[in-house]
Amino acid sequence: MNLLIPDLWLREYIKTKATPTQIKEYLSLCGPSVERIHTEGKETMYDVEVTSNRPDSMSIFGIAREAAAILPRFGIAAKLINDPYQDTPEVKDLHTSGVSKKQLAIKTDFALNPRWTSVVIDNVTVKDSPEWLKKKLELTGIRSLNNVIDITNYLMRSYGQPAHAFDYDEIRNHTMILRAAKKGEQLTTLDGKIHTLPGGDIVIEDGSGRLIDLCGIMGAKNSSIKNTTKTVVLFLQTYGPLQIRKTSMTLAHRTEAATLFEKGIDSELVLPALARGIGLMEELTGGKIASKLYDFYKHPFKPYTVSVKRLKLDDYIGKRLADRE
Repeated sequence: MNLLIPDLWLREYIKTKATPTQIKEYLSLCGPSVERIHTEGKETMYDVEVTSNRPDSMSIFGIAREAAAILPRFGIAAKLINDPYQDTPEVKDLHTSGVSKKQLAIKTDFALNPRWTSVVIDNVTVKDSPEWLKKKLELTGIRSLNNVIDITNYLMRSYGQPAHAFDYDEIRNHTMILRAAKKGEQLTTLDGKIHTLPGGDIVIEDGSGRLIDLCGIMGAKNSSIKNTTKTVVLFLQTYGPLQIRKTSMTLAHRTEAATLFEKGIDSELVLPALARGIGLMEELTGGKIASKLYDFYKHPFKPYTVSVKRLKLDDYIGKRLADRE
């Protein structure tokens, strides 16, 4: 996967005096390959190739994390900043929020959807994004559409965590059921394409049985954000990689979200990204949280310990490092 990354955006996640040329050289030696540096207007841009086995690096934060680990090996100080994995007050507030003006009835399948998070945001004004957001997205190859959709794309580009926004009032009975599709079911995606599903695809239906999302690939047109939308469901999640890959290839419908989900992304990143998305929704749309946090996560990640002989490590690395290193 290739990423276009503005130097200014990269430095929102890493504090270093390294020059763009040094970042290009040392990243390419040890991690993701920076194929070239070029300028767009006054912005320095990195053209980065990330190998398919590193979905954790398929974002601006992911590249910054690599740089923060690599640059000090070459004597250049670097510190990771604005790390979404650090438990922020915003994440804690989500768990304790008692707001429930708007409700959703949700049913999911953990075999298809390891983690589901969503929240309803009311009194939203859909309009053009501010120039700073338009500029960031367009520099990285994403067309600006409106403030709500741009926020979801901002989260995907920043963290490698796809996000989706539904029009709450278009979800009949305010019910969302995630399930495997039946062979022959149809839905029309946001780009106007009508898809006949082979079966086993991950979909969401609403309370009337309409399919409103081709999960992990593209949302359905019938629940899309419009200029008149006033209430939004902000939805972040993870899916079974095999199902996403199979559906995307069978339908010949390739999207950046599918490229990420089929690699298997980190369920622990979902909630911090949602918290950031809510903050942006409040800031850029004027909306306010109108529901509780819906967070379905049956098998949370548990840290584990690996034991290995020191001699084996030295053999694999090809060099003896100090124990602390």
